[in-house]
Amino acid sequence: MTRFYQTLRSDRDRARATLAVHKAPEGYAVEIREPKRTDDQNAALWSLLGQIAKQRPQHNGVEMSPELWKCVFLDALGAEMTMLPKLDGRGYFPLGHRSSHLGKSEFSALLELMLAWCAEQNLTIKHFDGDPRDREAVNNPSRKVA
Repeated sequence: MTRFYQTLRSDRDRARATLAVHKAPEGYAVEIREPKRTDDQNAALWSLLGQIAKQRPQHNGVEMSPELWKCVFLDALGAEMTMLPKLDGRGYFPLGHRSSHLGKSEFSALLELMLAWCAEQNLTIKHFDGDPRDREAVNNPSRKVA
Protein backbone atom coordinates (compact mmCIF):
# COMPACT_ATOMS: atom_id res chain seq x y z
CA MET A 1 0.00 0.00 0.00
CA THR A 2 1.48 3.35 -1.00
CA ARG A 3 -1.60 5.50 -0.65
CA PHE A 4 -5.19 5.13 0.55
CA TYR A 5 -7.95 7.70 0.30
CA GLN A 6 -11.50 7.31 1.57
CA THR A 7 -14.27 9.88 1.81
CA LEU A 8 -16.39 9.03 4.84
CA ARG A 9 -20.04 8.82 3.77
CA SER A 10 -21.23 5.67 5.54
CA ASP A 11 -20.38 3.08 8.19
CA ARG A 12 -18.99 0.88 5.42
CA ASP A 13 -16.57 3.67 4.40
CA ARG A 14 -15.47 4.03 8.02
CA ALA A 15 -14.89 0.28 8.30
CA ARG A 16 -12.83 0.30 5.10
CA ALA A 17 -10.72 3.19 6.42
CA THR A 18 -10.24 1.44 9.78
CA LEU A 19 -9.09 -1.73 8.01
CA ALA A 20 -6.61 0.29 5.95
CA VAL A 21 -5.20 1.84 9.14
CA HIS A 22 -4.76 -1.61 10.72
CA LYS A 23 -2.99 -2.92 7.60
CA ALA A 24 -0.74 0.11 7.16
CA PRO A 25 2.99 -0.47 7.70
CA GLU A 26 4.88 1.21 10.54
CA GLY A 27 5.76 4.82 9.76
CA TYR A 28 2.70 5.53 7.61
CA ALA A 29 0.66 8.62 8.49
CA VAL A 30 -3.09 9.11 8.84
CA GLU A 31 -4.86 12.39 8.18
CA ILE A 32 -8.48 13.13 8.99
CA ARG A 33 -9.52 16.53 7.65
CA GLU A 34 -12.41 18.51 6.36
CA PRO A 35 -12.94 18.22 2.59
CA LYS A 36 -11.15 20.86 0.53
CA ARG A 37 -12.97 23.58 -1.38
CA THR A 38 -15.41 22.63 -4.09
CA ASP A 39 -15.15 23.53 -7.76
CA ASP A 40 -18.16 25.85 -7.28
CA GLN A 41 -16.38 27.64 -4.42
CA ASN A 42 -13.27 28.03 -6.57
CA ALA A 43 -15.30 29.44 -9.48
CA ALA A 44 -17.03 31.86 -7.11
CA LEU A 45 -13.67 33.01 -5.72
CA TRP A 46 -12.19 33.84 -9.13
CA SER A 47 -15.37 35.53 -10.34
CA LEU A 48 -15.42 37.68 -7.21
CA LEU A 49 -11.69 38.47 -7.44
CA GLY A 50 -12.11 39.50 -11.08
CA GLN A 51 -14.91 41.89 -10.17
CA ILE A 52 -12.86 43.39 -7.35
CA ALA A 53 -9.78 43.86 -9.58
CA LYS A 54 -11.88 45.63 -12.23
CA GLN A 55 -13.34 48.04 -9.71
CA ARG A 56 -10.18 48.48 -7.65
CA PRO A 57 -7.23 48.14 -10.05
CA GLN A 58 -4.95 49.74 -7.44
CA HIS A 59 -4.52 49.25 -3.72
CA ASN A 60 -2.34 51.72 -1.82
CA GLY A 61 -0.61 52.69 -5.06
CA VAL A 62 0.08 49.10 -6.18
CA GLU A 63 -1.31 47.76 -9.47
CA MET A 64 -3.55 44.86 -8.45
CA SER A 65 -4.37 41.64 -10.28
CA PRO A 66 -6.95 39.10 -9.10
CA GLU A 67 -4.02 36.98 -7.82
CA LEU A 68 -2.70 39.85 -5.70
CA TRP A 69 -6.18 40.59 -4.36
CA LYS A 70 -6.41 36.92 -3.37
CA CYS A 71 -3.20 37.32 -1.34
CA VAL A 72 -4.58 40.43 0.36
CA PHE A 73 -7.73 38.58 1.40
CA LEU A 74 -5.85 35.44 2.48
CA ASP A 75 -3.71 37.69 4.69
CA ALA A 76 -6.86 39.29 6.12
CA LEU A 77 -8.17 35.79 6.84
CA GLY A 78 -5.01 35.14 8.84
CA ALA A 79 -3.14 32.90 6.41
CA GLU A 80 0.64 33.03 6.73
CA MET A 81 2.61 33.94 3.65
CA THR A 82 5.80 35.68 2.63
CA MET A 83 6.24 38.24 -0.12
CA LEU A 84 9.46 37.77 -2.07
CA PRO A 85 10.97 40.25 -4.54
CA LYS A 86 10.69 39.36 -8.22
CA LEU A 87 13.86 38.54 -10.14
CA ASP A 88 13.70 41.81 -12.07
CA GLY A 89 13.28 43.76 -8.83
CA ARG A 90 9.94 45.25 -9.95
CA GLY A 91 7.46 44.16 -7.34
CA TYR A 92 6.88 41.13 -5.17
CA PHE A 93 5.17 37.77 -5.40
CA PRO A 94 3.48 35.75 -2.66
CA LEU A 95 4.88 32.53 -1.30
CA GLY A 96 3.12 30.45 1.26
CA HIS A 97 -0.47 29.67 2.05
CA ARG A 98 -2.64 28.77 -0.91
CA SER A 99 -6.40 28.89 -1.11
CA SER A 100 -6.35 25.34 -2.51
CA HIS A 101 -5.34 24.15 0.97
CA LEU A 102 -8.41 25.64 2.62
CA GLY A 103 -11.20 23.39 3.81
CA LYS A 104 -14.79 24.11 2.81
CA SER A 105 -15.57 26.11 5.96
CA GLU A 106 -12.33 28.13 5.74
CA PHE A 107 -13.06 28.85 2.10
CA SER A 108 -16.57 29.99 2.99
CA ALA A 109 -15.07 32.30 5.62
CA LEU A 110 -12.75 33.73 2.93
CA LEU A 111 -15.68 34.44 0.58
CA GLU A 112 -17.68 36.01 3.43
CA LEU A 113 -14.72 38.22 4.37
CA MET A 114 -14.39 39.35 0.75
CA LEU A 115 -18.10 40.11 0.42
CA ALA A 116 -18.10 42.07 3.68
CA TRP A 117 -15.13 44.14 2.45
CA CYS A 118 -16.88 44.76 -0.88
CA ALA A 119 -19.96 45.98 0.98
CA GLU A 120 -17.85 48.32 3.16
CA GLN A 121 -16.18 49.68 0.02
CA ASN A 122 -19.50 50.08 -1.84
CA LEU A 123 -18.30 47.82 -4.65
CA THR A 124 -20.93 46.48 -7.01
CA ILE A 125 -20.91 42.70 -7.08
CA LYS A 126 -22.91 40.64 -9.53
CA HIS A 127 -23.80 37.01 -8.94
CA PHE A 128 -20.47 35.23 -8.63
CA ASP A 129 -20.98 31.48 -8.85
CA GLY A 130 -18.74 31.20 -11.89
CA ASP A 131 -21.55 29.99 -14.14
CA PRO A 132 -20.50 30.78 -17.75
CA ARG A 133 -23.96 32.30 -18.33
CA ASP A 134 -23.06 34.93 -15.73
CA ARG A 135 -19.80 36.05 -17.40
CA GLU A 136 -21.59 38.71 -19.44
CA ALA A 137 -23.29 39.97 -16.30
CA VAL A 138 -19.97 40.17 -14.46
CA ASN A 139 -18.89 42.83 -16.95
CA ASN A 140 -22.14 44.75 -16.37
CA PRO A 141 -22.77 44.56 -12.61
CA SER A 142 -26.29 45.43 -11.59
CA ARG A 143 -26.55 45.09 -7.82
CA LYS A 144 -24.80 46.16 -4.66
CA VAL A 145 -23.66 43.70 -2.02
CA ALA A 146 -25.91 44.05 1.00
